[in-house]
Amino acid sequence: MNLSRRSFIMSSAAAAVSAAAAPKSGKTVDGGYSAVSPPGIPQRGHPVLPPGAGSASSFARKCVGCQLCVKACPNKVLRRSKGRNFPRPEMGFDKGWCRSECVKCSEVCPAGAIRRVKISEKKDIRAGCAKFHKDSCLAASEEVRCTICFRHCPQKAITLVPLDRENPQGPKIPVVDETKCTGCGACEHLCPARPLPGLVVEGYTEHRETHPAAAAAAHPHDALWQGLRLA
Repeated sequence: MNLSRRSFIMSSAAAAVSAAAAPKSGKTVDGGYSAVSPPGIPQRGHPVLPPGAGSASSFARKCVGCQLCVKACPNKVLRRSKGRNFPRPEMGFDKGWCRSECVKCSEVCPAGAIRRVKISEKKDIRAGCAKFHKDSCLAASEEVRCTICFRHCPQKAITLVPLDRENPQGPKIPVVDETKCTGCGACEHLCPARPLPGLVVEGYTEHRETHPAAAAAAHPHDALWQGLRLA
């Protein structure tokens, strides 16, 4: 076989392999090759409202449903509500999670339904809390060793504990620290369980803040007592 013929065959084979490996358009893929299903959308007892909304009552009173925050959200977390909250927006985590460095929605809201939030203060706003669902969690239901939620929680609010106390080296399940969780949805989005994630964020009807100054202003007597104990 001469060199030109060999080169032609090799280039043709390479082209065939590339065509076979190329992902089909419109498919959700993992690494560009194997098809995977997107995360399911769980039913929440309370919607998760964006940081800066303050409370469900305030948000309902001020929001005009203009959808500017939905369009501005770079992580596709905000979407228009369905049912009785339509057309006000709420947060969902099947396409992404609320990043601590993003305050786009608070910058574009024209009605004051989402107050202006600084990046430095966003980490102190708790819009909700992740709740553990044993039947969906792979570690609990199938005893699979999975640490994704623990490793990727931006607030370090998740601790892993043994599924079986008598077998500390076996699979571990997540426990969420409510005082640290901000409801960002990273754990819900990244959870590999299907059709629904093992951790689901439930929104607070009134947002909570963990900033020391805010806590002292809200509970001056508690702050004074804490100061006396530390003195």
